[in-house]
Amino acid sequence: MYRCIDGYSRKILWLEVAASNHSPGVIAGYFVSAAETAGGYPSVVRTDCGTENGIVAGIQLLAVGSRQGHVYGTSPGNQRIEGWWSFFRRNHCQWWIELFEHLVACNAFQPGNVIELECLRFCFMIPLQHELNDIRSRWNTHRIRPTVGARCPAGIPDRLYYLPIAPAVDCLVHVDMALPDELMNRIENKVICSDQSYGDYFHYLCQRNNWAPPSNVNDALALYFNILPALRQ
Repeated sequence: MYRCIDGYSRKILWLEVAASNHSPGVIAGYFVSAAETAGGYPSVVRTDCGTENGIVAGIQLLAVGSRQGHVYGTSPGNQRIEGWWSFFRRNHCQWWIELFEHLVACNAFQPGNVIELECLRFCFMIPLQHELNDIRSRWNTHRIRPTVGARCPAGIPDRLYYLPIAPAVDCLVHVDMALPDELMNRIENKVICSDQSYGDYFHYLCQRNNWAPPSNVNDALALYFNILPALRQ
């Protein structure tokens, strides 16, 4: 899972699940999409030191034209997103962890089995992304209460993002130039299965047996248990 938060408003800019959160091209795709939606690039981007953030750093430095436009830091130092991640783990993530632990406990999923892992992604990633989209929407429209010693204002993240309170100013850097092909060609779309051959096989099974794509967790469980016997023959 990969996420990004605006440091001032605490608006979640993206919250995405994919087959891998360590693909620089996929993460760069999230970043460019968010910049296009916002109409500009942030004046400063802070990321941890992972190599998956390398393309984002290159795009950001080129867009703002300054070495100060991107800052590497440790994960604990990225307080806004780490604080939100702690909130997410407490309030939303534990249910999913327990669901997958239950699949392991009842021998419906064998950790380390590559094809079963890919099947799990194929069945659950779409419903999981639906839930993440809902969580992001609810977070961005809820009111953050004032706290003692807070460095950011209280309020609704969406409103603070679009209508910052003085003396805050618009920090978007509006860029008219197109990014060079050497960067754009490295941007990738996220995928559900890390190996497309597995995805093709699961799609084939669904088409042959008239199994519908999952739209919620119950559908995902039903589809997973429909496909599983074919993987253990």
